[in-house]
Amino acid sequence: MGRGKKHKLSESFVGGNVVNPRGSKNAKTQEPAALQAADVYFEEGGLQRVHPYYHRFATHAKGRWVGRTIFDVFTQEFRDRPKEYYAKSIEKGVIEINNQTVAKDTVVRNGDLVTHFIHRHEPPITTEDIGIVRETEDGLLAINKPGSIPVHPTGRYNYNTVTKLLEVKHGYRALFPINRLDRLTSGLMLVGLNPTVARRLERELIEHRIQKEYVCKVQGEFPAGKVVCNQPIRVVAHKLALNCVDFSEGKPSLTEFERLYSEDGFSIVYCRPKTGRTHQIRVHLQFLGFPIANDPLYNNVE
Repeated sequence: MGRGKKHKLSESFVGGNVVNPRGSKNAKTQEPAALQAADVYFEEGGLQRVHPYYHRFATHAKGRWVGRTIFDVFTQEFRDRPKEYYAKSIEKGVIEINNQTVAKDTVVRNGDLVTHFIHRHEPPITTEDIGIVRETEDGLLAINKPGSIPVHPTGRYNYNTVTKLLEVKHGYRALFPINRLDRLTSGLMLVGLNPTVARRLERELIEHRIQKEYVCKVQGEFPAGKVVCNQPIRVVAHKLALNCVDFSEGKPSLTEFERLYSEDGFSIVYCRPKTGRTHQIRVHLQFLGFPIANDPLYNNVE
């Protein structure tokens, strides 16, 4: 099937502010109005929530999408919604290719721009604010990230993220996170306020001149003394960011552990990752038989 007509829906809405996500001829010269926190966030049930809004996801076709139908791409790559939803969305024209409506059997081509208009409801997060620990004159920002908050807009999260909260609630504009913590992880984060500082600190991380340290609560009585896990880690599912130990195809990984305390079937463990694989500490602790107590991914019997 060929491409259809351009869809009329072309606006995003947040807290009463309407913007055109497709831009305009003067888009590069227009400075967007700063969002006010009250327009975006509200508290309910002890959690911070975001007012629902219309949003346009847009991305160029991934290599693995090329040659597949648009229906197959959405049902297989974005499984947070049922197949019936995507069928209706394609039929209604809220899923487009190159700003044109399509049919379910339209094949995705290399270079295609795939868009999806949705009414977005973000998951809630803690009401605990991001703590500003220190800001240096050369552009280094140290923050205390609470648990439950993702660092970057990803998946169902956009405004309930560290970068957006720093922008909307604290007034920062250009942000370059140096070390990234998982959504459920709390602790110190370094953020560059300019590219120069960001590049310098990223280089120091790569050269191991900055050491990352974590404290975890794990399930079980962790062994006393120093425990080293050097099992290689492989990505199982990119979309889910799911990883596992794989002796044949995994990448070299090394983490040092030391038990600090143990009681009632749980242990507090000090962790020092020597390599930087995604979910490295979580995967190694699972492999050792002591998964993090509240880990929904690596301590899930399902």
